[in-house]
Amino acid sequence: MTKERVKRLAFGWPACVLSIMWLSLFVQTDMAARIQGWVWPVVSPITVTNVEPVTVNRTPGSRITGYADIERGQCDYIDVSFELQGSDKSVNVTAFFASPAKIRGEGTQKWQALMVGVPPSNLDSTRGEVRHECGIFPVVSPFFVPDESIIPDEVGATAQCKDGAYTTSTGPGTCSGHGGVREWI
Repeated sequence: MTKERVKRLAFGWPACVLSIMWLSLFVQTDMAARIQGWVWPVVSPITVTNVEPVTVNRTPGSRITGYADIERGQCDYIDVSFELQGSDKSVNVTAFFASPAKIRGEGTQKWQALMVGVPPSNLDSTRGEVRHECGIFPVVSPFFVPDESIIPDEVGATAQCKDGAYTTSTGPGTCSGHGGVREWI
């Protein structure tokens, strides 16, 4: 093969068509969705305002209340996923919004019930992502990041209850539905 023929093959229309086909396949991959979510997220990481221990699918779990900023309102919500991270392996855990579904625009949004199949004591080893579809492109944005998603004792909780729940209550009856006060913060 001559150099001229190699140049024509490398830069001709067949190479261009193959490049476009490869690129269109790549943008639909999970890796491309994560890159896009990291560079241009649909939603900011959630700021946690309260965590309560609950049962999720017959296992110990957490009910997370908090808020986040939706930065790209034109995207459609697909799902939320959480992963408990270990030193060698990670495992997917149940996660879903128990709040009633509603169309959300841009701006700060509040969630009353993000249910996660991990007890509050293990949330610091958990990561969460939210998946959206923006047009034809999937986007996976970081949603629960322990070092960015503030855990309740750092956002003004006044007490931790015996069952692990946090509260901002200061009066009589604090933690009465949670077995009493374990510790005042």
